[in-house]
Amino acid sequence: MSTAIIGTKGVPRPEREQQIVAVAVGEFAAGGYARASMVAIARRAGISKPLIYQYFGSKDGLYLACLHDVAGALIARLDEAELDVDDTVASRIHPLRAIFTALEPQRDAWRLLFDASVPAAGPIRSAASAYQARLAELAASGSERFLAARGPHSTADASALTAVWMGLVTSLVTWWLAHPDVSADAMTARCERLLTAVLT
Repeated sequence: MSTAIIGTKGVPRPEREQQIVAVAVGEFAAGGYARASMVAIARRAGISKPLIYQYFGSKDGLYLACLHDVAGALIARLDEAELDVDDTVASRIHPLRAIFTALEPQRDAWRLLFDASVPAAGPIRSAASAYQARLAELAASGSERFLAARGPHSTADASALTAVWMGLVTSLVTWWLAHPDVSADAMTARCERLLTAVLT
């Protein structure tokens, strides 16, 4: 990622904070919470480290701002996409399209949701766990509707399908992250071909 020179003169604080968050997301995604350097973030942003602490209070405060920015936008898109999901195989592409589209501007932001290096307890862990739980809820809701349209099933069936779907999404996003030349639209089309081939 190229260095983003933000500066301070004449930039409204909310806009400047958002610019700092965009830079910090890249740093946190690249090395995780534990390895990320506030000095490096300040350098990439073209501002002083004290200014970051003035705005966000601490490294934890900055990470939380990044997590809420990334996960909040992703969950919002997924909530909207779920409205278009029905009992058909074809409709399962909508959540995938929402994920790829939301991540396209800064796709490695996905790693913040599952960063194993964050503190074991505290606000960051709580926020990450809440976002992960919401993703699982959306997957469970879609799985339940999908199975219900196909006859009797158990709650264990729905739980197993949810686990399969979550694993599939994670694997597809991981593959996409390793292929930066593939656009969100191209990845969505690939997933549609794969789901059609496997599930119909």
